[in-house]
Amino acid sequence: MKYSFFIGRYQHFHLGHETIIRKVLDEGKNVLIGIRDTAISENNPFSVKKRVEFIEKALGKYIKEGQLKIIVIPDIEEVCYGRKVGWGIRNIRVDDQIEAISATRIRNSAKRVVWLTGNTKSGKTSLAYLLKERLNGIVLDGDEMRASISLGAGFSKEEREKHNLKVARLAKVLNTQGQNVIVSVIAPFASTRKKIEAICDPYWIYIKGGDFGEDRPYEIPIKPDLIIEPSQGSLLENMEKIIHEVGELE
Repeated sequence: MKYSFFIGRYQHFHLGHETIIRKVLDEGKNVLIGIRDTAISENNPFSVKKRVEFIEKALGKYIKEGQLKIIVIPDIEEVCYGRKVGWGIRNIRVDDQIEAISATRIRNSAKRVVWLTGNTKSGKTSLAYLLKERLNGIVLDGDEMRASISLGAGFSKEEREKHNLKVARLAKVLNTQGQNVIVSVIAPFASTRKKIEAICDPYWIYIKGGDFGEDRPYEIPIKPDLIIEPSQGSLLENMEKIIHEVGELE
């Protein structure tokens, strides 16, 4: 059986990729997709597993029918060939709108603010710094923010809100400049979280548990984007759960 071979990073697998591959599939030809095993970086944020999932989601029909296969190949630098190699090189043309689609532009426009909310000692900071490496992002940690942009702030409801909104504005600035931002700040009050949403539209992750003493009021989010229960998985398992969900937004 012969194949038409497509090689790429597929960071992200976008409409441009899908269009040219479908064009060959719809000609009745078999297609082999080679995913380059690139190291995780700002320009290559998705794992091989995640990229395979992207392709399976878009072209699963052809995989089930046996017309499409996906393989992982080393991160090649170039494709070399000699004379009379027995196969051809084909440039598949599409319209200008599809041609202009850029995975880099998609990634840059999809940067997000991920806000870990939960009471003190719930494990927010530990998760935040694991996420920092996986999302190639910047961490804004509550204690560090209080020692810098909110130096001297107290813990009254008004001072907490002022502190939270300062962090939200900083997150917005960093996000606008193309950064994934992971915020590890309690943000205990629902009214404040609503104001935060108006500033930086974060992906809310509620971390259960922590210290719920009388001097530490915390209003549990009603409908966060994701709930993490630290007791139901290891730190790494919970981090992977977050990555799985947040990855859908990238």
